[in-house]
Amino acid sequence: MNRTASRIAAMLTAGACLLSMNAAHAQLSALGGIASSIGGMLAGGANPLAGADAYDVEGFVRKSAELSELAGRSVTAINAAFATEEQLGAKRAALAAIAQLADPKERAARYSALYDAEASETRRLIDSGDMEKRMAALDGEKKKLIGQALLNFAIGALQAADLGRQGKAMASQVGMNPMELVRMAPVKDAIPMLAKVAFDVSGFMGTVVKLARSADIAVPKVGADSKAVVLDV
Repeated sequence: MNRTASRIAAMLTAGACLLSMNAAHAQLSALGGIASSIGGMLAGGANPLAGADAYDVEGFVRKSAELSELAGRSVTAINAAFATEEQLGAKRAALAAIAQLADPKERAARYSALYDAEASETRRLIDSGDMEKRMAALDGEKKKLIGQALLNFAIGALQAADLGRQGKAMASQVGMNPMELVRMAPVKDAIPMLAKVAFDVSGFMGTVVKLARSADIAVPKVGADSKAVVLDV
């Protein structure tokens, strides 16, 4: 390839990356205001990512992967409270299989897929009225599990909003530098999962919160100092 062709190829690559980053920037802007309305579960507090390096791509991707796991496990735990023994066994097997994956990128992708599948199941439970009918009759351990899962999910949603702000700051500094566009690609790839969690917390998960409170399940407020708990699915 001659020099002119190489230059054109680089320009085309940069242009494609820039279009992707512009779309990502728009999504990140939408995430910026989510933290103030997380299903009435926020107690307020400082940004838990305050002081984080706004240009730390590796750290951003790592935190996004951790969020995928937190969200996927949270929704799975909620559904587990309503599951049959056979369904529960399948959920435990899925979680165990993901936990054994060595590649962080593959593990994050599998948790994201798990989240999609389990979120669809939660929506079906809500839409059918089954969740509302059965919630109050659950035993104490299952009610506790739901409360803990809602806590973890709200923590994840708060993190998603903050990661959105961090990602927006990163995206705004890219410019037309092809090398920076390529370096920032993992940030763009992480955005869809962040958006799901940030918006779902006031969507179907907000409905779960309302049903839980109606069934006298304790739903803790979430603040910057809140810590996720281990969910025993």
